[in-house]
Amino acid sequence: MAGDIDTYFHWRDEVQLVFSKITESKQVIQFIEQQAKKLGFEFFALFIKHPVPFTRPKTFYYCNLPKKWLEFYFKENFISIDPVLRNCHLPGSLWVWDDSAAGDGASVLAAAKKHGIYGGLSRSVIAQNRAMGILSFAHSESLERIQLTPELDLKLQYLAEISLAALIRLDDISMVSVNLELSEREREILKWTAEGKTSAEISVILSISQHTVNFHQKNMQKRLNASNKTQIASYAAAIGLI
Repeated sequence: MAGDIDTYFHWRDEVQLVFSKITESKQVIQFIEQQAKKLGFEFFALFIKHPVPFTRPKTFYYCNLPKKWLEFYFKENFISIDPVLRNCHLPGSLWVWDDSAAGDGASVLAAAKKHGIYGGLSRSVIAQNRAMGILSFAHSESLERIQLTPELDLKLQYLAEISLAALIRLDDISMVSVNLELSEREREILKWTAEGKTSAEISVILSISQHTVNFHQKNMQKRLNASNKTQIASYAAAIGLI
């Protein structure tokens, strides 16, 4: 076990060095593909989802999956029942693909096999900007069971984390999030709004006029493109502003 840990940290140091020299987003994706193959997998997919808007969050895919499979996947709207997305919807989740645990998403796995995509595993992580990434590796040949080891799990998790961090550093479109600078007063008003307080109540709590509270709320509403003050507070909480 100690040897496996030593091997992992040596690998991690090498990966850090590579990422420190990366200057383009495509290099991040190329490196993920290289690592997938070194670990014995043919395919990879990096799914990125932002926390807002809640009903239709921004999503992005980077992968080397067969083109015909991707076309079929989106044509059939498999994203709505994809068992990978369901089983890894919380950051820190790990799922080794299993038909018996896929629910109605088993049809997605069955269709994937017809396109040459067999067993795989997926790990979800959360980025500094609150976007969530799900990194998946899959085989192009049928296997009875993925041999999940602690080292493989750690490598999958670290690759996902460092890849998202690199895409943020490179200002990749997939990681561009809502950017809203808030004053201390605005943060205070947002926090009390999130607690369900009215403008009148917030004005008393903060010892400012109700007009001032309404002014700040309207201003933030425009900057966040929100329809009301409740949505402002909800979005701010989701992206870590309060």
